[in-house]
Amino acid sequence: MKRWHIVLSTVVWTLSSGASGQGVDVHLRLLKPDAIEVGYTLPPQCEAVPFIKNGPDGRQTRANWQALDDCGAAGADQLTRGKDVCPVLRFRVPTATDLPGYPAAFPLGQGAYVHLSNYALADSCGKVTYHFSAPGISMNGRSLQNEAVANAGEDTAALLLQTPQAQRDGEAVAWFDPRLSAATVAQIKLVANGTVNYLRGALPDARYKPPIMAAVYATRPGGPGIGGDASDVLRMSLFNWPRDPGPAEQASLRVLVAHEFSHRFQLRDAVDEYADARLIHEGGAEFLRWMTSVRQGWLTPAEAAADLDQAWSNCSLYVERQSWRGMSPRFIRGNRLEYSCGLVVYTYVLAARQGAGTVMSRINAFYKALGDGGKPDFGRSIECGATSPCEQRWLRVLLGADGSMAQHWSELFDATGLARAQPPTQAQRDAMVLRAMVKLMMDNCGGRSGTTETPEGIILDGIEGCKAFAKEAYVTRIEGLPVFGDAATGDAIAAACTRRQRIELGLRDGGKFDAPCLQPYQRQTRFYHADIDKVLAALTAASGAD
Repeated sequence: MKRWHIVLSTVVWTLSSGASGQGVDVHLRLLKPDAIEVGYTLPPQCEAVPFIKNGPDGRQTRANWQALDDCGAAGADQLTRGKDVCPVLRFRVPTATDLPGYPAAFPLGQGAYVHLSNYALADSCGKVTYHFSAPGISMNGRSLQNEAVANAGEDTAALLLQTPQAQRDGEAVAWFDPRLSAATVAQIKLVANGTVNYLRGALPDARYKPPIMAAVYATRPGGPGIGGDASDVLRMSLFNWPRDPGPAEQASLRVLVAHEFSHRFQLRDAVDEYADARLIHEGGAEFLRWMTSVRQGWLTPAEAAADLDQAWSNCSLYVERQSWRGMSPRFIRGNRLEYSCGLVVYTYVLAARQGAGTVMSRINAFYKALGDGGKPDFGRSIECGATSPCEQRWLRVLLGADGSMAQHWSELFDATGLARAQPPTQAQRDAMVLRAMVKLMMDNCGGRSGTTETPEGIILDGIEGCKAFAKEAYVTRIEGLPVFGDAATGDAIAAACTRRQRIELGLRDGGKFDAPCLQPYQRQTRFYHADIDKVLAALTAASGAD
């Protein structure tokens, strides 16, 4: 295998240079076991080329790239040639599991997942072409060997593997990490097939294209977790995954698979110009996976209600007393509010829709219009469908700038009865304790915070320049009470902050320290619980309210 890499490398760069002419060639080659090599062949007169992925995202993506010669540098915003005019600028790209969005190189154990958006260049130095080299290459629904051209350009995702994948006629390409158990693979296939079969019937005009399915075992600090994305390679990353998954892991895996396959029935690029593009895309996928799970019997009504309640609670606790438009896109994305707020916006607004037409026919018509080149009004599509006259009632105010989102939720629930008010559960009290600690850090550290929730308490990150939280602290008690699981902890935090302007934090190592608190966290007293029978009846009805 080592000899193959050496010989292929020489052939690849020679062919790339000759094939590119006066254009630019970008070539990704698999190294083993933990990296790929990217080479940029530029015309002699080309001194610099902008990266399409730039700014903070570009800086984070290319921070660990290692130049393999003195020919140039890959920065946050552009690729720059060095003093020597080299035919190829080469970089080693290590695999990583912690980068946001489509990863540049995600480790598979037997190769790497790559997405060309991280390597893509503008065409300022000529037409850009993209190539791959590896013993096995899976892309565009096919399993190839040795070399391939990325016909989809910068939007191409691929698996670069040490061994070619077998592909049977008529079957989609799939790669399952051998470190995953047979039970896990079986569940992935069951949920994938069930999601696709349901949505094909429910969204007959959707332009579904089967992806290459890739499920990989990955590691990171902490317990089991999930991650993934749904380009033409649908990647499912299962972190620290047990050989014998329990009910919690099985539920998480079902959410991941159904969510990512739901994305394949949407048109992501077609909604990019919409004001709430990420909520439409991610919230829409959450609704489709939730609806699929209910209709396929993967969620009982009680579990479906708990799912909705959790999403609404998370949305409400982060939005607090703000309007949706009053929050920055960075805040929304950082707290994944397009997922939690998106799910409940889709669910409750669709349940309260007006006029004729089923819920799924509304979504189907919206994406059909997009696919035909139109730009339908999202709010009207969801609330009114083809019904006329019809005025939007809920979506515009929930996602608007006037008044708090919390007030609009109360108005919707009071008018429809789709959810009823109730005091906070212990889980919601615990969530507010965590939010109180986040506020405490932000108030003391110039708006910065860093917290990790654990079964024992909260790990507070050390923040440079923050006097109160300069060092990491593992808090297990607050005002002498357990951080989580005690109904009195939130009251104790508020009382201490009001009375003493300080809160006593007890540490896991037995130490204590008082953190300054100038203003107590304003806790919510009114939460909502879905009337799931009414919600499901409305969602499965042939029409909405008059």
